Amino acid sequence: MIIRRYISLQVLSSTAAVTLVLTVILMSGRVIKYFGMAADGRMDVKLLTAVLLYRLPSFLDLIVPLSLFIAVLLTFGRLYLDNEMSVLHASGVSRGQVVGHLVLPAVAVMAVVVFTTFYVTPTGNAAAERLFAEQAQKNTFDLVRPGRFQKVGRHILYSAALSPDRQRLLEVRLFEHKKVAGRPARQIVVAAASGRSERDAASGERYLVLEDGVRYELTPGEAAYREFRFSSYRLRLPEPAAVEGLGKLSSYSSARLLAEKDGNVQARGEWLWRLSLPLFVPVATLLAFALSRVNPRQGRYLKLLPAILLYMSYVVAVGAARNAIDKGRGGDVLIWGTHAAYFVLAALLFGTEEWGQRLRQWRARRSVAA
Repeated sequence: MIIRRYISLQVLSSTAAVTLVLTVILMSGRVIKYFGMAADGRMDVKLLTAVLLYRLPSFLDLIVPLSLFIAVLLTFGRLYLDNEMSVLHASGVSRGQVVGHLVLPAVAVMAVVVFTTFYVTPTGNAAAERLFAEQAQKNTFDLVRPGRFQKVGRHILYSAALSPDRQRLLEVRLFEHKKVAGRPARQIVVAAASGRSERDAASGERYLVLEDGVRYELTPGEAAYREFRFSSYRLRLPEPAAVEGLGKLSSYSSARLLAEKDGNVQARGEWLWRLSLPLFVPVATLLAFALSRVNPRQGRYLKLLPAILLYMSYVVAVGAARNAIDKGRGGDVLIWGTHAAYFVLAALLFGTEEWGQRLRQWRARRSVAA
């Protein structure tokens, strides 16, 4: 009982720590992407936190099994390095019994992955898509924020402030780099006292109407420039496209996916992928334990990189099988065969080490008897 509690605590705490680190690393790339979208005016910065929270479970589906894999490697690597595993074996605790002590943390992690994969992740993806759908209905003008340079079509727009009723832009600057075939590129700068949004009744298109301003056309390297003063200047605002496609299979509830999988190969591939994610946990646990044995003189990190590469090949192989199913090039056997192959590999690695240890013990007993 003490050994089981000790191993479970070490593995689960290491899994939590590795999950936190990997989540921060992987989410940072998504944060940069969304900040870029907000800077371009394609997403309201107020939605950034909500979108990140909704997308987080989809990262955890793959991060948590990998974290458990690394945690088992690190935990038992340290036990081997400190000769604690040797003490356990000398006390009559076999490697099979030690693997039995890993059942509790593996089941706990597997339960978390099942819950996130079949419920939390689809719910979060659906909520994120609804936010993006609402965002797509907003016009570019609605996303303009004072005091910031933002991209509007081929132009860069800057507004110093908003009017008290928030319907007009004040002290507007508009920049454009215009290329004409056979002629030098021109820089166009428009400065206006104010700007407002206006929809054309006939075409339904929306325009940014600038008032009381001046337009400059400059050619780099030339002193001459052209100046146009205006009382009203209209710029058509592009209709924003949806940032994320709607109706993605990853946003379907598990019940809906189960109902549609027989008539849709892509829905079947998504369903099999969701079933595969929890299966990574037991296979990864056995594989990590089989690869965790190190010589105290070699260090606990000797097998870490090769083991992670082997695990990544496992994930890539399952993903490739899922893609083949999505394209109608194979059946369910592709995914189940991949899981079975890596489970057999883990069992062989574990068995080889187990039989090798028994052989060494038998030789030691023979030498003592002789």
